[in-house]
Amino acid sequence: MSEQPARPEPVIVLLAPDGRVTGWSEGAARLFACDAAEAVGAALPALLGRPGAAEPLAAALKTAASGRSWSGVLPLSGDGVSVTCAPLACADGGTSAVLTVSPPWAGGLELLNEAGRRIGSTLDLHRTAREIVSVTVPRFADAGAIYVLERLLADDDHPGAGDQPAGEADGSVVVRRLAVAFAEDDPSDWSREFPVGEVIVYPPSTPYARCVTGGAMVEFGGDAVQDTMATRTGRVIDGLLDHVSLLAVPLVARGRALGFAVFSRKRGRLPFAAADAALAAELAGRAATCVDNACLYRREHRTATALKAGLLPAGLAVPPGLEIAHRYRPARSGVGGDWYDVVPLPGDRVAVVIGDSVGHGVTAAAAMGQLRVAAHTLVSCEFPPAEVLERLDSIAQDLDAAQFATCLCMVCDPATLRCELACAGHPPPLLALPDGTARRFAFPQGLPLGVSDADHPPAYEQLEARIPPGATLAFYTDGLVESRMRNIDQGIARLASALVASRSASLEDTADGVLALLSDQQGHDDIALLLIRPAAA
Repeated sequence: MSEQPARPEPVIVLLAPDGRVTGWSEGAARLFACDAAEAVGAALPALLGRPGAAEPLAAALKTAASGRSWSGVLPLSGDGVSVTCAPLACADGGTSAVLTVSPPWAGGLELLNEAGRRIGSTLDLHRTAREIVSVTVPRFADAGAIYVLERLLADDDHPGAGDQPAGEADGSVVVRRLAVAFAEDDPSDWSREFPVGEVIVYPPSTPYARCVTGGAMVEFGGDAVQDTMATRTGRVIDGLLDHVSLLAVPLVARGRALGFAVFSRKRGRLPFAAADAALAAELAGRAATCVDNACLYRREHRTATALKAGLLPAGLAVPPGLEIAHRYRPARSGVGGDWYDVVPLPGDRVAVVIGDSVGHGVTAAAAMGQLRVAAHTLVSCEFPPAEVLERLDSIAQDLDAAQFATCLCMVCDPATLRCELACAGHPPPLLALPDGTARRFAFPQGLPLGVSDADHPPAYEQLEARIPPGATLAFYTDGLVESRMRNIDQGIARLASALVASRSASLEDTADGVLALLSDQQGHDDIALLLIRPAAA
């Protein structure tokens, strides 16, 4: 068996309130090249020959004495080390502190590894921005914020917006603040001064505009903070000018600027060095990819939602002799291809079509739109249900090769309640009877649209059936009956029970009751529900 690599010794230092060393781990001895005999009893900054660390260390110890932990960078070695200073109760009732040091050779790598695990866990843009600042504050910076160009977020953005220059014509940039985080020892009311969602215009002379238009990181100090942040409120915010070392880092992905990140460190702590700038650039590069993915998803989701909203019928024509109630619930994670239609036919008959184009997003919504329009046209021409599906299958063959769809078509005569049905791989309709039972309505099996060989198109079977007086006929898509928790047969059985339990004099109330009883089923996929009942005499 191969030998496992030795784990690095933890770097732990116990400190008295005045900064004297009371405990010294083996890891501390290795990192600082000083054994415990020499370290215990000495003031830590003097021991390490780092007098500049005295002031920030005193601030950390003061925070620990109040019962809170402090995290940040202290100039104890090289360009500084990341530390956590936590309170430690003593046996005599007093309080000291335990200083846990992240070795300089591991801190940057650990931060990048954590960023890789935590940033981009979803395609939600605002959550992605919050993940970026939560990873970097307070480990890397005392404050951080993410800004994205407003034109990438505006609801009226137009095609090609991503190819436009990052700045406005005069070099200014218009951005929206998506996330902000401050160290615990900053004023708690700063969130009111820097609200998430605020849209800001930064003039071309500001570091923020320069980093976006130039595509390069800009390092600046406290004066620029006052000029670009405090003055927009008409006053200097208490404590803001304590942030004296700042980095404005462009967020660039696929060759285009998306916005920028800001990181700052306070007076008394180690300013950003060259190694920090390199780490910030690496973090921003990874974050920008996640932000870009979230922006692309947001745009596609909005496009698909608008497309589908325009294609689904706002209202259905209800012929004499029937009651119809319909519901559509989009998926939380994306827009799918569920669709339905009710088409009046000559002789007071009515055609009902319901289908589901596989997949999510614009492709599924576009396929759904083409199939729905084609189905509407075919049933309006009074083709029988089986021929409607055969012609739809031929149309589906010409769509994207990765697309296929299920569909069910029915033509009903409200006067006799006789129906003709044909099915292309769609879940079976259910019939809720007046006696409080429910069963599957008669329907033929058939291949989904678009999956057969184009040279050997399927011949769809057509059946005749009759809706019993007082019964409710339910059409639906698989999002209402299928999930990771149960198979489709179990889901259909649950829907049948819900139809019986929700039976009401009002078909609209019945539809609402079914969705309420199956609320745990909703969200992972689009849902369409269509209820039909003979009108009371």
